[in-house]
Amino acid sequence: MTNKTVSKINPELTLDYMCNHEENQNFDRKKTSISEQDLANHIAGMANADGGVLVVGINDDGKIIGFNEYPKKLNSFRKSIQFLNSEPELKYEELDVVNYKGEKDKILLIHIYICLTKLIRNQKDEVYLRRGDSTIKLTDEQIQILKIDRPEVSFEEQLSNRATIEYVDSDVLKIYKEKIGATDKTDEEVLIARGFMRKSFITGEKCLTNAGVLLFAKDPSLFLQTARIRVIKIDGTELIPGRDINIIKDETFTLPLYKAIQEVPKFIHTQIKDSTHLTNGGIFETIPEYPEFTYVEGVTNAVTHRNYGMGGEYIKIFIYSDRMEIRSPGKLAGLVTLNNIKYVRYSRNRTISRTLTEFGVVRELNEGVSRIYKEMEDSSLAEPEIKVDQGDIFILTLRNENHQKVSSKVSSKVSSKVGTKLSNNQARILNLIQENPHISRNELSKKIGLSETSIYNNIQKLKAQGYIERVGADKNGYWKILK
Repeated sequence: MTNKTVSKINPELTLDYMCNHEENQNFDRKKTSISEQDLANHIAGMANADGGVLVVGINDDGKIIGFNEYPKKLNSFRKSIQFLNSEPELKYEELDVVNYKGEKDKILLIHIYICLTKLIRNQKDEVYLRRGDSTIKLTDEQIQILKIDRPEVSFEEQLSNRATIEYVDSDVLKIYKEKIGATDKTDEEVLIARGFMRKSFITGEKCLTNAGVLLFAKDPSLFLQTARIRVIKIDGTELIPGRDINIIKDETFTLPLYKAIQEVPKFIHTQIKDSTHLTNGGIFETIPEYPEFTYVEGVTNAVTHRNYGMGGEYIKIFIYSDRMEIRSPGKLAGLVTLNNIKYVRYSRNRTISRTLTEFGVVRELNEGVSRIYKEMEDSSLAEPEIKVDQGDIFILTLRNENHQKVSSKVSSKVSSKVGTKLSNNQARILNLIQENPHISRNELSKKIGLSETSIYNNIQKLKAQGYIERVGADKNGYWKILK
């Protein structure tokens, strides 16, 4: 029975998945002992976020408890939405299982769909939201932000009246069908079942929604003009217009999002430099201008979270000699701010985000942004810069090593001693220490443009290699250059 237990609504939900897969934005396990009121809040949280499934009867550790010990709850859980002020769209599904005692039993699956038109509240007028692998109660301020953000979400569901099945990229849809276990279904059946296609009241034909166009059309820009990505390589640190224009390469991509996430970073890689040097161990080492993950994740985030309803703007990626700028239309969505962006996940384009997660190119948890910071730090590069300009364009800036070089040459004493053995950041630290042995980590951070953590890590490397040592206590001590 264990091997055959699988959801008929979502074939991805095998018993092995439900017991062992990590909980995430769209999947959660609940004990049978949970109260009806608490279950209702979790249902509301998913309906207010991206939708998903609650599996009731399996503990967090994967132990199958079932309902034999709680016979009345199987029916009462089906009525738990009575604790909500409005009903979200959902489906209940009972599956036969064998519980931890070896007895025949049941578990309950609650399939919850996104509510696009309103916020689902409980009887206390509270609003819950699924965020990552947790369900949180929102503050009044957060509720107002979500209410404002709702109109942006509905753009995905709007019908594109000219986008019929003939415009679909069958190769991309084939991959998607394999990912969700629906290879026995026709393309049209899958598109309709997943909400990417429905009948147009204007033409009478079955057409793609905007989300369907962006995800599965061969050329989404035929229907959504700004559904394109432009990569521009520039000779210098600024774009010079007119007769002296300094554009080296200018490429535009109009691809379904799954392909765009793969092809755009490949092209970027051809436009950035790799440097090769001989290590102390006599081995040649090649170091890219930017860590690959940083621009792959930057492109993925831009494609997933941009505001596709924002007219006249599209994703632009500028590659200057000292930096890369990934510019994506749209202000920060929902609960995300510049201060919490490394840790808080919120999808403006919920259908797109969820589908790209099913494709395997978007992560369920929001570790990507924080890893961009870590990758830059590990490469001794400046922290990424994130801002939203006055035109509501989200900008991620990655700076390369050329930006880090001091305007004046490193002193001959440091230069002749360390040569090519150290990174530019480490040479700059040595140079600044030589100028002021009492300089603090905070001062080094401000002068070089790295975080204090990155400064600390570089200093530890310099100490380990015998270039510097600390003399005296931290407060009144100083740095001494040894080589």
